[in-house]
Amino acid sequence: MAENNSYTEAASSKKAAAFDEANKAAARLIKPKTLLYTSALLTWLQPCQSEDTCLMFPGHSKLEWTFAVNAWIFGAMVGSLCCGHFSDKYGHKTSLMGNCVFMIVGGVVQASVSNVWLFALGRLIAGISSGTATATIGSYVNELSPPHMCNPLGLGLQIFTTTGILIPAILFFFTNTSRGWRYLTAFPVVLAVIFLLLALSMCVESPAWLLMEGRTEEAKEVIARLYGEEFEV
Repeated sequence: MAENNSYTEAASSKKAAAFDEANKAAARLIKPKTLLYTSALLTWLQPCQSEDTCLMFPGHSKLEWTFAVNAWIFGAMVGSLCCGHFSDKYGHKTSLMGNCVFMIVGGVVQASVSNVWLFALGRLIAGISSGTATATIGSYVNELSPPHMCNPLGLGLQIFTTTGILIPAILFFFTNTSRGWRYLTAFPVVLAVIFLLLALSMCVESPAWLLMEGRTEEAKEVIARLYGEEFEV
């Protein structure tokens, strides 16, 4: 008996374009939430961490660590709320230079202590410094910028601020040792010293503040240095 070996090839219909668009739309919706879900998951897993496994201060309680972490946030709030008074009284340049003292003290305390409560104190001082710097520099740049440079300089300030937040987060992966974190917390001391050395010769006081204080001649000198001799007050 002869067998029939003929076969018929069957092809499925092409998937609809609408299906692809739906998948793409779903992907666009899911991707932004991935970071949120991951962050929430890490937070929920934190209580599962074994006791006495902290590289910095083994044996501390969760309450102590909560105070240590949030001390920086509280300090930043205090610094941002109070810096305006000192800027109006002493000027932006002087306030920023004085703020470096808080930055140095905060960095030294965090890097040298072996007690979680003293570390929290260092974070509080460092937070005051960060809040003061963030709030003061914005108005300082705004008062020094000519109208056509306000947007570029403001954008540059935000870029450098976010970069400064990103760099410590990256460096943590390389300093996650029993002593490496001390170098990371001490690094602001280097930045403060560099600023103090450069500010003496490169930074000027705000012309607006000088005019408010009645120091017109000094304001004219600063404006001439910033914008040229042809600019008149």
